[in-house]
Amino acid sequence: MKTNVPASITHRVSRPYLRRFGQVALALLLGCQLPATALAAGDERERFRQAWGAASHGDHARFRELSRGLEGYLLFPYLRYEDLRERRARAPAAELAAFLDAHREWAFTDGLRNAWLKSLAQRRLWQDLMAHGGGSADTEIRCHLARARIELGLTAELLSEVQALWAVGRSQPDACDPAFKWLRDEDGITPALAWERVRLAMLAGNPRFTLYLARFIPAAERVWLERWQKLNAERYRGLQQARHWPDRDLPRMIAAISLQRLASYDAAQAMGAFRVLDGHFQWEAGVRGATVREIALQAAVSLAPDTSDMMREVPDSHRDPQLLEWWARQALSAGDWTSLQRLIGQLPAESRTDGRWRYWLAIAHLEQGRQAEGIAGLHELALDTSYYAFLAADRLQHPYTICPREPEFDREAIRVLGQRDDLQRALELRAVGLHDWAVAEWSRAAGRLSRDELPVAAAVAHEAGWHDRAIHALGDSGELRYYAWRFPMPWQSEVAREANRQQLDPAWVFGVMRSESALMESARSPAGAMGLMQVMPNTARRLARSHGLAYTGRSQLRDGEQNIRFGTTFMRELMDRFEQNPVLVMGAYNAGPRAVERWLSSRPSHDTEAWIETLPYYETRDYIPRVLAFTAIYDWQINQKVQRISSRMPGIDSGTIGNPETAEVVCLAARQDA
Repeated sequence: MKTNVPASITHRVSRPYLRRFGQVALALLLGCQLPATALAAGDERERFRQAWGAASHGDHARFRELSRGLEGYLLFPYLRYEDLRERRARAPAAELAAFLDAHREWAFTDGLRNAWLKSLAQRRLWQDLMAHGGGSADTEIRCHLARARIELGLTAELLSEVQALWAVGRSQPDACDPAFKWLRDEDGITPALAWERVRLAMLAGNPRFTLYLARFIPAAERVWLERWQKLNAERYRGLQQARHWPDRDLPRMIAAISLQRLASYDAAQAMGAFRVLDGHFQWEAGVRGATVREIALQAAVSLAPDTSDMMREVPDSHRDPQLLEWWARQALSAGDWTSLQRLIGQLPAESRTDGRWRYWLAIAHLEQGRQAEGIAGLHELALDTSYYAFLAADRLQHPYTICPREPEFDREAIRVLGQRDDLQRALELRAVGLHDWAVAEWSRAAGRLSRDELPVAAAVAHEAGWHDRAIHALGDSGELRYYAWRFPMPWQSEVAREANRQQLDPAWVFGVMRSESALMESARSPAGAMGLMQVMPNTARRLARSHGLAYTGRSQLRDGEQNIRFGTTFMRELMDRFEQNPVLVMGAYNAGPRAVERWLSSRPSHDTEAWIETLPYYETRDYIPRVLAFTAIYDWQINQKVQRISSRMPGIDSGTIGNPETAEVVCLAARQDA
């Protein structure tokens, strides 16, 4: 039996206990008396929160006391994890190994295993480390394992493993020092290996590290490292002088890497130097191809006018999709429509059928006077629901195609999937406020689901009001027409209030919020941006000083209402800074105001669509169109009509506003959604 689920799923997910641990094992683990009776179900969450908080504050006696009676609770293994994490340096190896083996699918397992293995190494329990540490991808643990083999005399076939650990373009953890000392004692750092590490350090943009590596270079060869370091300090301006170097392996390698590094500063100079050196050095075919490819790629990224000349020197074997796409972008920026059409035709089929290149191929046809082909391409694309489809509809002044699908699931399938142990513990972790652990558990669970199961998982998440998990599950499944679930509107009153205060369009605020965090209130980026609108703490402090906002610390940015206030204030500030231009505001919100100012001064800006398409940061190049498409969908949800996205894309130079007309929304034969 199937049921329509327009707003929320009608079933309630039951919460079975995952597994029950024996009372004797519990007593041995916690060192406490057995409880006379189990806790009432309603008390378990609160008792768990209190126990977890006690552990977080280092009050382990209180933690053990509060843990009594929770042995049947779904999240009890998290309390065992916290206990074992705290006493991992004292716990018997067999106990920890058994716990990790029994919970190998849980989110805490990898972190606990790594911490335990490192504690074994610190205690020099080499046999235990060897028994339980195999297969680790953690660099520090791999170095500890290498040392364990050295200490136990098991060094057969160890040399290549330690050489691989040593030959990287950065400094390695201190834990690697004993293994690296053994490598030196075994004469395992050969001149070739030392030069390889220097090469990797230079490619990684870590030239200072080569000062340390000089000690491993033979004295007779250090002059070449010194020349390389001098070239780097001078940004490779004197590289053409390498034509006086002997044509040997080492000078040839230095010249090739130097050309690639110079290309990142000045592609034209790099190509000039290459043409001088190309007749002098007898490059290997792969080295020559890789070098000229990197130079041509950097020329295209910088939109150099002689990009095509450089591209023609790249062998066919090195003309990969990234290179061809950037060549196409350079042709687009130059208005070379004939070349753009030709280059799009050379892209792999997967790229050619993407909305991006379908749109630009249609424009290339129109610009060359092939009206029938161009209009046909735009007509076909406008049937989709995406940024490029909306642009195509704007060109034709056609309606936008948005075809919502009403969620429909088998009730029994929802019930069964919702009772999975891994999804249950993710939901329960969220209920007790451990949001990061909840996301980790859900993500691991979702990775085990089939494509057909993912929409059902989205239904489970939607029922729980867990918007970001529903969004991700639907995106991974390819089911993109459940618009009410993919573009929900929590905090609608807060968004409306703050948008009104800052004179912003609420649909645009939602579009930014949806793009930044998928509406995850506790989201945190690797760079430290936090909350719904991914506000950096430093930005929040500055905004508080400049606009009289109260800022009490990072935790404030995890509150949805507060985060929206800071995010919209920042959007308003950027609007005033960039002459009310939403495109520039979105670019600055994503990449920073200085990046946008740099692009405005260094890149052609007469055509907004082309300016977005040729931005050097791939993240920003995709971010602006994504926000625009999401804004259109939120506009439709809020107002039941859509402002054309072209009206949000004023000319970069003139600041003039495009066509302000709204678009009619129809449901045609949509195939690909935003």
